[in-house]
This record gives sequence, C-alpha cells and structure tokens, in this order.
Amino acid sequence: MKFFLFALTALWGPVFGIVNAPAYPTKAKPQLPLEVYDESFAKILGTEPKLVHLAEGFGFTEGPVYVQMKDSEEGYLFFTDQINDNILMLRWHGLNPYNTITPLSWEKPVVYRHPSSIADGQTADLQGRLLTAETTGRRVSITEFDGTVKTLVGFYDGKPLNSPNDLVVKSDGTVWFTDPHYGCLQFPQECYLPNNVYRFDPETKDLTVVVADLQMPNGIAFSKDEKTLFVIDSGAIQAPRTYYTDKHHAIYAYDVSEDSETVSNQREFAVVSPGFPDGMRLDEHDNIYVGALDGIHVINPEGKLIGKILMPKETANLTFGGKDNNILFICSSNSVWAIKLNTKGAKPVPVIDPASPY
Repeated sequence: MKFFLFALTALWGPVFGIVNAPAYPTKAKPQLPLEVYDESFAKILGTEPKLVHLAEGFGFTEGPVYVQMKDSEEGYLFFTDQINDNILMLRWHGLNPYNTITPLSWEKPVVYRHPSSIADGQTADLQGRLLTAETTGRRVSITEFDGTVKTLVGFYDGKPLNSPNDLVVKSDGTVWFTDPHYGCLQFPQECYLPNNVYRFDPETKDLTVVVADLQMPNGIAFSKDEKTLFVIDSGAIQAPRTYYTDKHHAIYAYDVSEDSETVSNQREFAVVSPGFPDGMRLDEHDNIYVGALDGIHVINPEGKLIGKILMPKETANLTFGGKDNNILFICSSNSVWAIKLNTKGAKPVPVIDPASPY
C-alpha cells in the first residue's frame, strides 16, 4: 500500500556517465533517460532501448500481472488503480510486425473489476488465474476464469488479515504474501495482527507466518531457483505524507528451507533511496527490478545498483511479460509503461487457453 500524496526531492545523476539528466518532464514524452552504472545493465538495455508510454489518466497504478494466451502473440496485462478502486485489463498484441513495441502492440485498458476493495499487488497462480491482495477486502482473492471472485485466504488465528499488500506464487503452488497495516492507517478498519509475511497452501489450507519482524512488509519475490526469498520493508512510510529516515527502506533476503515451508538467515540485501522500495520482480539472472521514487532501480545478485530506468513520477510496481517474457511492464503513478529488454523474467509467464473468458 502506498500513500499517494507523498513526495520527496530527488537529485539526478549522470546519464550513461556522460551528461546530467534533465529535470522531470511534465509530459509523457520525450523519451526519459536511463542511468547505467555497470556494463551488465547496458547489455540488458541493448543499443537502442525504448521506453513506451502505454496509458495514462489513472489515480495510482499498482499490481501488474501478465498472462499469455496459448499458441498466440496475444496476452493480457492486468493492473490496479487504487484511487479509483479498479482492476483494469490491457489487451497485448505482441511485437509484430517489427519485433518492437509499436502502437499496434496494445489496446486501450478497460475496467475489468469495480469495485476492487482497493486492490493492491497481484500475481497469477499456476493455472493463470488472477490472485489479488485486497486492502479493504482484507483478503487474498482468486478470480476464476468465469469471472467469479472468491476468497483464497482472509483470516489468521481467527482474526481478519490487516491489509494484504503483495504476493507471489511458488512453483509448488503455495502463495506467499505480505500483510502490513497500511489499510488500517488509511481506511476505517482496525488491525488485530502483527505485520507478518505469510505462506498459504491452497491444498491443505494451512496459513503460516514465515517472517514476523519487519516494520512494514511490502513487495515480495523469489530468486529464480526459489532458494532465496526477498521481502521489502517500507517502514519509512508509516502514515500519509510521512517519511522516517530512521525506519526501514530496504530489501531483505532469506534462505528458504528444503521443505519450502520456512525461511531463515535474514540479511539486509540492499537499501533503496530516494524514497522507499515498493514492488519488485527478478530476471533470469537474478537481477532485482524494484519500484522507487525516481523510477526502477536494478540491483544485481550481489546487491549492487547497476542502473535505473528513470520515470517522471513515483513508481510502485512492475512485471515481466509478453510471449518471450522480455517486456517489462511498469506501473508508475497515473501511467503504465513498457520497455523491451535483453533478458527475461525469472518466473515463467502463465499461459491460458484462448477460450478463457478474459
């Protein structure tokens, strides 16, 4: 959960180490700058990187998740608009005919679900069904292919969840999600539980706490081999228009047990500033792409910042998608963007049957 009116002053560094970056543009164009701090990020961007503005006019975008239609270039990008209480759907047509993102690549987003219980982070399960962290719904919901929305999990120890924020599905089908109390700071609801990170097993219905000592657990992701769990602590944000420099704005790493039921060996992986880290995804080489105040920070497996994709406004979340899993879709304040990269997402793209009601 983000606080939409929060803002900080950011200092801009050099672009490609040659010239100073311009001030924030007031429009979606011209092309925004990229900052490269390591050769590995330059290879990811390629020789002609192109950041494309897909859509705007939303309140605050979050929760992007992409699903691919089987044997097709077509797919769907789902994302949330927290201020307008919507889940939206963007039809993706792929990179034809030029193997690049053109105006032929996508259609104007449409409202898929309203109200959404202030939907926040989203992902897809192994079947490609939409899983949504609902702030005021206080649950993780699942949307069946016929459009039916059901509660996947909403209570722990007999008490309602606080306000589920973000989630990830492991290859064994278990759902891991964060549950800070941001919703209770913004809406008329009371929180009864600590700010936990949970593991839910859809087969056994068991819900267990895997991390219990973070201030405000937020974004969550696994390494490619799923031996490491990454969790963001955005404790620096405690209430609307606040920022506590002595509280956490970092990514933490944990070792996943062999039975995949617990984690251990907590360590600070990377501190993210300006602002605080939000949602994140990993690529096939375990580089972390994380939303921040000034755009997307890209951090290598050693915790080194190797580059940035600068955005005009605060950037909440992102996801990999497209047929080849090499398109980075970015939710940044009131807009949605995309950039084709020379890498792929760590998690396979969920594939659905073309007959799906999506």
